[in-house]
Amino acid sequence: MRTHCPRIKFHRFFISGMLALLSNAVLVGCGPSKDSEGLTVNPTIYYKPTIHQDEMRCEKSAMKEVLSPEDKVLGHLCANDFDLCLMQGSCFVQTDDEVVSFNYHSVKNGTHRFFISSMRCPYGFGARQDCMDPYFSVAADFNFYKVGDVIFVPRLIGAVMPNGEVHDGFLIVRDTGSGIIGANRFDFFTGIYSHLTKKNPFVRLGFSDPRNSFEFRMATATEAAAVRKQRNYPGLKKSVLDEKLF
Repeated sequence: MRTHCPRIKFHRFFISGMLALLSNAVLVGCGPSKDSEGLTVNPTIYYKPTIHQDEMRCEKSAMKEVLSPEDKVLGHLCANDFDLCLMQGSCFVQTDDEVVSFNYHSVKNGTHRFFISSMRCPYGFGARQDCMDPYFSVAADFNFYKVGDVIFVPRLIGAVMPNGEVHDGFLIVRDTGSGIIGANRFDFFTGIYSHLTKKNPFVRLGFSDPRNSFEFRMATATEAAAVRKQRNYPGLKKSVLDEKLF
């Protein structure tokens, strides 16, 4: 679950009807009936950072404990790394021998708690223990949306993801966050790539630029059902699970 996010403002963007036709080709039987409903999304990006234990820059005595809800010590992180993991909602911690996946859980006795997530959901869990699906998941305000809702963002049609997959413009609401407020606020989950790297296709498309906003609409019931089936919601597609992260 997201606990914080940066804020981004907007500038209107229009996508032609030709892109809607392309969406039909990408997601068979699930193309948009129209580009948008005059709605604009104010986007931000969040991701799952990788913290390398051998690169930690703090004294051992200054490290913070990563605690489970049961008060078990799961590990130790420098304060800045701990805060990054908390802000993004999850993180990988890589040692010489293994990679451990921490996922935010809750606050207990005034302390943020985490759990170790399994490789069944390698990118972590959303608000209802749904697997986070990189590039095809968003966090939204649950006052306006619910887990499993599907939105369509024409700007994403035809974009090539790092694994070679071509985006169809559809994304599933799998998460929320305290900083995601309003009907037009969405936080786009981009796997291991942050809002600072051009390796992130969403960065190249302008989703981290504070001057931008993009048109979107809610998917129809038929589209939403097809998207959830295609992405194996609430789990992940086998092709995503088979990807090598490190």
